Amino acid sequence: MEDFKQLFSLEGKAGLVTGAGSGLGKGIAEGMAQYGAAVAVVDINYDAACKTAEVIHAGGGEALPIRCDVTQPDQVSEAIHQALSRFGKLDILAAIAGIGDRNPAEKMTLEQWDKVIAINLRGVWLFNQEVGKHMIERGKGGSIINMGSVAGQVGLTTGNANYAAAKGGVIALTRLLAVEWAQYNIRVNAISPAQFRTPLIINLIESKPETLSYFLENIPLGRLGEIRDIVGPAVFLASDASSMVTGAVLNVDGGYTAH
Repeated sequence: MEDFKQLFSLEGKAGLVTGAGSGLGKGIAEGMAQYGAAVAVVDINYDAACKTAEVIHAGGGEALPIRCDVTQPDQVSEAIHQALSRFGKLDILAAIAGIGDRNPAEKMTLEQWDKVIAINLRGVWLFNQEVGKHMIERGKGGSIINMGSVAGQVGLTTGNANYAAAKGGVIALTRLLAVEWAQYNIRVNAISPAQFRTPLIINLIESKPETLSYFLENIPLGRLGEIRDIVGPAVFLASDASSMVTGAVLNVDGGYTAH
């Protein structure tokens, strides 16, 4: 009988996670490390990246904190260079970094639009392209995981035009790259969560408490996602357990998009 227990193992693999200083990125970085991957912990907040790396080290894992503004090509290249210098390769990319900046569409400023598009879409593209180049040159394949959202698939509350456009772009980019890079055995997938208990959502609920009821009314499971809920899907997509999965949008949304 074939031994299936190792399908989810990330032993011997090296990964890079953006936005890994907090929220979903932090959980994904820590989860991948617990499954055996060496992880480059990338965040614009270097202190936060260091704290995530410290947690990984305390658990017996290997991590390298790196400061990077994901919108800047030179910083993206340098971050990847640092990771490759330390680990010698990258088998996994999780492009998780993202922000929100809400305003009704008719009031949204160009600055708000550009800022969210730059981080949530441009930043994903820059890391996909640079890590993709490395994976192609190395010739060993790899797994790229992009952070989508239900906002890229359905209309959410007022004020999300920039965020929805960026996440819709991420989903389209993911599918395109999956087809384009399949010849190199590079799998490209997206995780699309509903509202999770992250600093971004907590701050929103604190400023507008009524939004919590709206969120829960639209999530059939009746609760916000917790950080631990994202780890399994990310490890699955990073591991050999998903070796026949590419171009997929894995909705981790409590049933939100099943309506």
